[in-house]
Amino acid sequence: MPIQFISIPVMLILSVLQMTAISRITLLSGSADIILIAIAAWGIREKGSGVYVWALIGGLLISFASAVPFPAPLVPYLFTAFLARGIQSRLWQPPILSMIAVVAVGTIFQHLFSILILQFKGLEIGLMEGLRSVTMPSLLLNFLFLFPVFSLINDLARWILREEVYD
Repeated sequence: MPIQFISIPVMLILSVLQMTAISRITLLSGSADIILIAIAAWGIREKGSGVYVWALIGGLLISFASAVPFPAPLVPYLFTAFLARGIQSRLWQPPILSMIAVVAVGTIFQHLFSILILQFKGLEIGLMEGLRSVTMPSLLLNFLFLFPVFSLINDLARWILREEVYD
């Protein structure tokens, strides 16, 4: 069984958790995105290119379940996967520092992309107001969920990949 198949149940569980529980935890108008965090964690953790499958599945699940236009979740998740793979192959051992950087850049990109898509669709959303009341609180909440999600994905990777990890 290819290792990418594990992404389907994991992303399904995380997307249901995201839509039912995590989205209810808000700070101002922002909320955490555990799908983005899981994609970043798997991209930093896995040596292959399976993270793109994670990003595709997570993006499609969130696209079908949310009210935002189709490419709004998919493109930032793929960008986060690309960023995580790039950082994983170039940086040294402490993966938690890479996680913090990838989640920060991925969250900011996700929100900027969503604001631009919504402005293109005709909604009047101020860039600075969106960054202040949605992006920054979302970034703080993502940092709050970063460590538990990273631990979960790291344990899953140890179990699935069956290799020795030195974290």
